Order: sequence, then C-alpha cells, then structure tokens
Amino acid sequence: MTSKKFQKKEGEDILIRSNQHPSIFYGGVLFLIYNIAVILAGEVYKAGLIFIMIGLFWTVFGYFKWTYREYIVTNKRLVIVSGYYYLQTEEYPFNKVDNITLYQNWVDKFWNKGMVTLFGIGIRTKKIKGLKSAERLKNAIHSQLSVNPESYFSS
Repeated sequence: MTSKKFQKKEGEDILIRSNQHPSIFYGGVLFLIYNIAVILAGEVYKAGLIFIMIGLFWTVFGYFKWTYREYIVTNKRLVIVSGYYYLQTEEYPFNKVDNITLYQNWVDKFWNKGMVTLFGIGIRTKKIKGLKSAERLKNAIHSQLSVNPESYFSS
C-alpha cells in the first residue's frame, strides 16, 4: 500500500505510520471467494449471484475504508491525512494532548487493532476506531508526551 504525501516540519522525525485495519476488506474477499465456490459447485445460482454482488460491494467498500486515512505520528504531533485526490489534514500537536487511552477487547487484541482516544487542553476528545497497530501508535504518542513533562499552566 502506498503512503500519502506528508510535509514534515523542520526538526520533525516520523515515528510511526498507520492506517485502518484491513479486516473489513479481508472479510469481503473471503465472502466473495466462498460464494464463487458455491456457484461453481452448482448449488444455488440466482441467490449466489446476489451474494457475489454483495461480496463485490463489501470488498470495494472495505478497500476504500482501509486506504482512505493514514495516521502519522512524529516527534511533535499526530497528523491524520484523509482522501485520495484532495487530501485533508488534521493535526494534533502533542503540547495540547494531555492523556491518551487504548481500548481493545479480546478480538481486537487477536487482530492487533483497537481504539485510541486522545484527551487534551484546547482540543476536543478525538477517537480513532479500528486502528491497525493501535498499541504501537499509543506507545509512540505516549513516549512523546513523556519527553517534556513541563506543566501546561506554568508561566
């Protein structure tokens, strides 16, 4: 998969690049393969064609959901780049982030995905759901929060 274009600021290093987990895409591919096999076995023809169309739609939707957004963690900020032709960029500087949490149930741990939530001063709560390598992304952000433990309210 190709990376989206990203402009680093002076003195920035990229720590990790991540995107959505491809599980929805893989689910569509498996559903499609199963239904093609059922039709080739000669089981159900009309319903099988409908299920193949559903599988194609699921696969295409999953691919676009998987590749639409990229999450980039540098040593100064979290950048979310969205889009294909027209890129939209959201930036969350680490001096505004106060805390970060990770939620994973047992299925998410198995598939190495999860939901990362950013809490901060001057930013609203940002939830990133279905993230691939969520624990690595959380640890990369948390390591940068610990670098400069200066109080936000000091003068």
